[in-house]
Amino acid sequence: MLRIVSSEHVVFGDVTYHAGGAYGPRIQPDYQLVAVVAGEARVRVEDEQVLLTAGEVGLFLPGFREMFRFSPARTTRHLWCSVNGGVVDASLAAQCARVVAEVGRVRPMSQRLAQILEIGLSVPGEAGARSPGLLRSLGLAALHACLLDAEPRSRIREPDALRRALDWIGANLDQPASLAVLARAAGVSTAQLVKLFRRHLGTTPMRALWTARTEHGVRLLRETGLSVSEIAWRSGFATPFHFSRWVRKLHGMSPRDLRAKAWGEG
Repeated sequence: MLRIVSSEHVVFGDVTYHAGGAYGPRIQPDYQLVAVVAGEARVRVEDEQVLLTAGEVGLFLPGFREMFRFSPARTTRHLWCSVNGGVVDASLAAQCARVVAEVGRVRPMSQRLAQILEIGLSVPGEAGARSPGLLRSLGLAALHACLLDAEPRSRIREPDALRRALDWIGANLDQPASLAVLARAAGVSTAQLVKLFRRHLGTTPMRALWTARTEHGVRLLRETGLSVSEIAWRSGFATPFHFSRWVRKLHGMSPRDLRAKAWGEG
């Protein structure tokens, strides 16, 4: 398998190597994210040894000599995004260098980053040449998403169960939910999930869920013309009243007043 979508400054790719495959050595020309979907990659970066396994993403910086060796026992599939340094400003470049130095190159790939990579790969090939700004924006978004995943909360590596619960909340904003459903998604008991949320986030699982759903609804209020009832339904609330109660709790006003204020009518 090989998919490549590119513009002058950004490349998104998806490739599968047979067992024992290799790539390099080469001097890395870009800021590059490499996300392993299956198999593994052992990367030598100058004198540093890096292991990428399935579900992990590595951040590689320009100017370093690299050699990729893929699993000797099975095929390895990985996605990548390369962003030319010419479109990376000084602040973003410094953030990338700091994260590699302080946190390391490798981290679990978040659902957010995986979605950006897939969106980049879904852009028609000819669109990369006609609308290079689209791929440039997606490439920079991928770098920012990777850095966001390395922020302090990620550095302390919250338990996997907590991360799975948060990922489920973000991916299922309009689906029926309960504490038991969240616990199953996290792979722990309901009591353990409550302890994890209180210890690491200072809240409860259900409050975190309804807060996320309310903020999703608030974004729809500000950015769309959907009715309050439709927004409540799309945000996972059984009734507009339930949605309105949470909007008032978090923002101190009704959904209609919040929309009017956002639209300059209040």
